[in-house]
Amino acid sequence: MKEFNNEEKLAIAKILLDLVYIDGKVDRREISYFEKVKEVLELSPEEQFKVTGLNTLHCLGTLKTMDSEQKHAFAEMMRNVILADEYIDPNEAQAFYDVCIFIDATGVGLS
Repeated sequence: MKEFNNEEKLAIAKILLDLVYIDGKVDRREISYFEKVKEVLELSPEEQFKVTGLNTLHCLGTLKTMDSEQKHAFAEMMRNVILADEYIDPNEAQAFYDVCIFIDATGVGLS
């Protein structure tokens, strides 16, 4: 996996967590995938707690500054969390594409 700095890791976790909750239905498979991502990102318990209080717009700004390889890896993570429950909620799809457009992530879709 592409390396991310600490600020990028926290921003990734925040946006993924937002996606888990965006449809109002939290599925155990989404949570399971999110837990795996937290392990891969090596977030400490303190950092995991901090994620919930982060500002989403600030996090998007952080993600926008990543290089194209990092953005692609992040878009794949978003895709995986959305597809974890085997259902693409319209709100999830809209958020996915909005984030990809905002941070200029290309080459990843939901189909």
